[in-house]
Amino acid sequence: MSTASQVAISVDAPGKVNLYLAVGDVRPDGYHPLTTLFAAVSLTETVTVSEGQTQGLSLSMDIVPGSLVDQQMQAGQFDPADVPMDERNLVYRAAELILAEHGISGHGVESAPVLHLHIAKAVPVAGGMAGGSADAAAALIATDRYLHATGRTDGLLTPGDYERLAAQLGADIPFSVRAALGQTLALGQGTGTELQNVEAPPESLHLVIVAAQFGLATPSVFKQLDAGRAAGLYPASGELVEPVELLDALKSYDGSDAALASLAALLRNDLQAPALSCASQMEQTLNLRDSEGVYASLVSGSGPTVLLLASSQARAEALATSLRVEGHHAVAAEVTSA
Repeated sequence: MSTASQVAISVDAPGKVNLYLAVGDVRPDGYHPLTTLFAAVSLTETVTVSEGQTQGLSLSMDIVPGSLVDQQMQAGQFDPADVPMDERNLVYRAAELILAEHGISGHGVESAPVLHLHIAKAVPVAGGMAGGSADAAAALIATDRYLHATGRTDGLLTPGDYERLAAQLGADIPFSVRAALGQTLALGQGTGTELQNVEAPPESLHLVIVAAQFGLATPSVFKQLDAGRAAGLYPASGELVEPVELLDALKSYDGSDAALASLAALLRNDLQAPALSCASQMEQTLNLRDSEGVYASLVSGSGPTVLLLASSQARAEALATSLRVEGHHAVAAEVTSA
């Protein structure tokens, strides 16, 4: 039987993009109701849980070579030291929630576990791709599995338990949990925590993900949306309904030019215009929709990351390569098929 010091449990959780994001008017509690189509992409965060060296929880992080974060770091636009390695990090908080759920004290007593959580980072920080949410989701699952593997618990929590705990940490994190467990698409409503699984398309969607050379705070984008609507700069929110046409287009998606054109016309992000108001530099990247083999461009979530819908994997990889040569931070990715 392996001792705890020999056990390490790793869990991958993908970043996400929003293929559809309709945002309602701000509620009295400060939240915005929304209808969104979450899509997991092939850019992943990995959290590994192992036995630590000091009582309680400790964290560490490295950057995945060649990733968007690595490209930002190499250009001097991301400093790993800016990511807190303490209780401010969602990974730390996720592990604490798992310990509490099992009735295990996280610190301050002799029986406290000695856990180390290591993050392999690839998804941009403050980029609208839920990189922090992916970290939290991976940490929830990995910590639970580690505690069970080392004999500290009698059984594993359920996926529903993970999602319940995830909702305490952030609105995107329940989907990140589903994505970590293999779900590609989900319709999110409410604040994004009310999820309905959507079948993955028959063929993969090929994307180029272009990260900005700066971050963009989500609250500032929502604030700009509210101010812009009040001033009549943006359309009124209207009724939040399921994007039936988009869901049907994805269900029958075959990768053809006609299917790509139909899909491109149905993508939506109510936060794109306010994000552009906060950071007009993104317009240059969005204009890449006019490039050969690109059918659409869209701000990812609250930005500033931009996704380009490409005609094929080869086209996505070629465009990402040429963008990197030009000084952009870009990688090819996909929303995987069923």
